[in-house]
Amino acid sequence: MSSTAMKKKVLLMGKSGSGKTSMRSIIFANYIARDTRRLGATIDVEHSHVRFLGNLVLNLWDCGGQDTFMENYFTSQRDNIFRNVEVLIYVHGQALSISSSQMCSSWSPT
Repeated sequence: MSSTAMKKKVLLMGKSGSGKTSMRSIIFANYIARDTRRLGATIDVEHSHVRFLGNLVLNLWDCGGQDTFMENYFTSQRDNIFRNVEVLIYVHGQALSISSSQMCSSWSPT
């Protein structure tokens, strides 16, 4: 990264399984949606740097959403996690659990 690049810290936060890592992978790593199924849970924080819109470098902090990690982010790791944050994206996902038989029974060709 060049020294003239503008760097911005971005936090991705939300409950475990809400889709933070999937969203990051689709937007910044060119994953297709079905490939995100192989992603595991994030342990603590995963850091990555992504060049965006030419001269902007996003310092992405993908924060694991398990209760233990979330509690630590707001207590013992508070200063480190929230220092110099430009953007916080809180992902709230809701999983839809449908069996294939339910899908087939509700689908009808037009």
